Amino acid sequence: MYMDSSQLLFDNEALNSLEAAANQAESTRSSFWEEELKGFSFTSKGEMTGLICVGSVSKKTNFLNRAAHWLLQAPYRFLSRKSRNISECTRLAHLVAQRQERAFTLDMLRQTLSLAAIMDNMDLDKSSGVNLVIGDGYGVMTSLLKLSDPKTLTIAVNLTTPLLIDLVYARKAIPDLRIALPTSVDAMRDALQQKNIDVIAIRADDAKLIAEAPIGLAINIHSMQEMTNEVINSYFDLLRSNRSEKTAFYCCNRLYKKLYDGEEIKFTDFPWHSDDQILLDEICQWDKFEYQAKLPFWFSNPNLKQHRLAILNKIR
Repeated sequence: MYMDSSQLLFDNEALNSLEAAANQAESTRSSFWEEELKGFSFTSKGEMTGLICVGSVSKKTNFLNRAAHWLLQAPYRFLSRKSRNISECTRLAHLVAQRQERAFTLDMLRQTLSLAAIMDNMDLDKSSGVNLVIGDGYGVMTSLLKLSDPKTLTIAVNLTTPLLIDLVYARKAIPDLRIALPTSVDAMRDALQQKNIDVIAIRADDAKLIAEAPIGLAINIHSMQEMTNEVINSYFDLLRSNRSEKTAFYCCNRLYKKLYDGEEIKFTDFPWHSDDQILLDEICQWDKFEYQAKLPFWFSNPNLKQHRLAILNKIR
């Protein structure tokens, strides 16, 4: 089924349409994703072939494996000990892991820590508009946002196949999740008016539709570093010009990365503005190291990541 640009698809029809569009060319794919998606496939029923860099899904959920993760995650709990929101975020993340039938791994913990950091630095209850997740990993952040605030609409944008993965796994975490997939401005406006929609899914090539929504909070973790500079700039333009009076953006990405074709991605070169109101800005401490089940249990990650939460200066 090829996606008609005038359609607004729902639930299983939306998932089937994304599966059918998986092999279509995408103008927003970087050289990184052109390489990553080779030999990989994912169906609307959750069947996977090959490997993809969107996080890890470990099915080892017996007591010993759960205990090992808990012990190895002790340094991360120490880092978040002063957080007012980490306990509730962790409770929800364990619920997501349980429903997705996976272990609570480091990639899930990182997203949990990021959400707690956001909530520690701004009041989500007072943020106007909808939530936007740019490039989720197995639907974890989408699920966390919906479980923590079911009434607030969430928009999930990603490349076609990763978007399908996000939605399938988000539905595992929240089985009654209602999904809409617009591919035109009129369809996007229609989706925003629907009262029973939980998540609006947008293919990265249709990212311009974000401009129709009032974005209160946008989140990107570890995926802008995999985009071209042109695509990064376009997302910032959309965040600065969407229909919300105030848009907060949490961005956690590598300070530097060279893509396969040689293009250089630098966090400091992202189109930040001197009038952005900075709420949090530092090297992300929980991204400085990783863990494994053999000695040395913890080891440094040489690819430093910055995380910044900012109220963006708007384009009027």
